[in-house]
Amino acid sequence: MRKIIVTAIVCCFTSISFAQLVQGELKIKEQSKLELTVQSNKAVNLYADFRENKYPIQFAFTGNSIPVNSDKKMVVQFIFTTTVKKEGKIIGTTKRNPIPFFPGDMFMPVETFDFISILSNLQTNSEDRISEIPKGNYEILLEAKPVGVKGEIASARMYLKI
Repeated sequence: MRKIIVTAIVCCFTSISFAQLVQGELKIKEQSKLELTVQSNKAVNLYADFRENKYPIQFAFTGNSIPVNSDKKMVVQFIFTTTVKKEGKIIGTTKRNPIPFFPGDMFMPVETFDFISILSNLQTNSEDRISEIPKGNYEILLEAKPVGVKGEIASARMYLKI
C-alpha cells in the first residue's frame, strides 16, 4: 500500500512539473533596471536613441510543454504592457493585443512598448516644441504576460530623468 501511495505522489509531481510553463525576462541594455539622464527633453530624441540601439530591448523566454502550432513549432502569445509614472504617480498605461512568439532570445523594437507616445503627449506643445517632455523623474515599467500558459516574465524598469 505504501508503494502505491509513493508512486501516486511521484506521478502527481511529475505531471505538475511537465505542465505548460514559461520563464523569461525583459531587459534594456542588458539590465533589468536602467537609469538614464537625458540631455534633451524631446521624446523624438529618446525614440532615436532606442532606434539606433543605444538602449536595446531584449526579450527572452523558455518553456515546458508549450503548445505547438500546425507547423509543429512551439508558440506562446504575450500581452505587452507599458506603465509610465512621473514622480511616483501613474500618468499612462497601455496594453497591446496578444502577439505570438517562439521561445528564445530576441530584440524588441521600441514600438512594442508605447512609452514614447505616452511621454510625447503629456502636454500640448506648439509646433516649435513638438514632442517635448516636461521636466521630472519618470519610471517606465515594461511587462510581458503569457496568454494561456502559466509562468512569469521578469519585467524591465527604466528610470528617466529629464
